Amino acid sequence: MPDYQRYQELISRESRHWGEVRPDPDNPQLWHDPELYEIFFGIEYRSFIERIVAKRGTVLELGCGEGKLALELAQRGMTVTAIDLSTERVQRANETARVSGVGSRITFLVDDLNTASLPPETYDCVVAHDALHHILEIDRLCEEVRKSLKPGGSFIVWDFVGMGPIRKLFAALLYAVVPTYQPYMAKWNLRHRLPAFLAGERSKRAALEKGSSSLLHPDSPFEEITQRSMIDAILKRFTVTERHTFAPFFYYLAPKVRFPRAMKYSLARSLKRVDDMLLRLRFSEGAYFFLEARKN
Repeated sequence: MPDYQRYQELISRESRHWGEVRPDPDNPQLWHDPELYEIFFGIEYRSFIERIVAKRGTVLELGCGEGKLALELAQRGMTVTAIDLSTERVQRANETARVSGVGSRITFLVDDLNTASLPPETYDCVVAHDALHHILEIDRLCEEVRKSLKPGGSFIVWDFVGMGPIRKLFAALLYAVVPTYQPYMAKWNLRHRLPAFLAGERSKRAALEKGSSSLLHPDSPFEEITQRSMIDAILKRFTVTERHTFAPFFYYLAPKVRFPRAMKYSLARSLKRVDDMLLRLRFSEGAYFFLEARKN
């Protein structure tokens, strides 16, 4: 953990970034295109939802963003508490829940998951969707999750564990070469970000301890600050009942490549088939993982 003043500066920057984030036409993301999201993540996401709903009762969501998952769970009859770092995102989530008529089933809270204290033995299920790789104090948070679950409660996680330096380098080379929504000159001007893009968890944490920002994302300094260690932190405290990976590579490039719209989604389906083949042949693990664990 960096010193207090440095930490406050970084966590404020993280909060501000996520409060202001919007779709960027020059750098589109998969989750901003519903059809692309369905192609690469649709089956996994629906399975994730069903696993959570099957637990019934009370659920805590870590890193809820603008409340999409919390809203779906409330609509399926669950009582939801949802936490996020960004005040702006929580405000938008509250408004969406109110308009949708399920506001009474959801409690949104603003808190820093690196330092938050969770109430003991309160939840039947704790869930995290694409959030834990932003948590610096992952061991502390997993201990809080264990404490907050009722006996036999479940911790269900879908998260990004990273692609590793070789796959990242290949992705960067392809991104530089193929036509994308970002012009070639703009991509060339981003070359100084390559070391941060390629850096793993250990390098990022070492840079953070030294007070350096060279390997941190300029807008979201805790992006990928936790990768493999989130799985280790869970394994130390819970009994894992299911775990698998998915989306090893081409999910990253699919939204960024510029092709005629008529070809865009057929190309994406082809890339998804390649991703699936990479997993079947065990050529690569997925960059994302699903994990369900039970409190011991």
